Amino acid sequence: LSYDFHGSWEKLTGHNSPLYSLGLCSILQAYAMNYWRKLGAPPEKLLMGFPTYGRTFRLLKASKNGLQAEAVGPASPGKYTKQSGFLAYYEVCSFLQRATKHWIDFQYVPYAYKGKEWVGYDDAVSFSHKVRPWSFLVPAYSFLLALMRLLSV
Repeated sequence: LSYDFHGSWEKLTGHNSPLYSLGLCSILQAYAMNYWRKLGAPPEKLLMGFPTYGRTFRLLKASKNGLQAEAVGPASPGKYTKQSGFLAYYEVCSFLQRATKHWIDFQYVPYAYKGKEWVGYDDAVSFSHKVRPWSFLVPAYSFLLALMRLLSV
């Protein structure tokens, strides 16, 4: 998998699919793909996934809302998915209408917060960084987890 690297099971906010790490951690998409390539996996056999959903956190303090802010669990469930810690992309879009958006420069991904609710998600800009030819010579796919969950209800 090249996503779900971070989520509400952790005590600090973190993006679920960062392209690059904070430097202390090797949990990220670039590392995962290069790891398998170094072990001899042919690039055409590797698949880089792009999540079309966000992972959420409930912040300990609304005033501490950046990357690696203290968190106390998942944010509120989505209106349609009804799952804490997870928002389908269409739920992320609704959340963004009333949230403050930020970009994590060194990870090439966005996040947003409103009050004590925080979500890391991907958008067209972050996807474009992940599919650049110099990044990875591997196929890519988008995992439509939200749709699969709704259809199984």
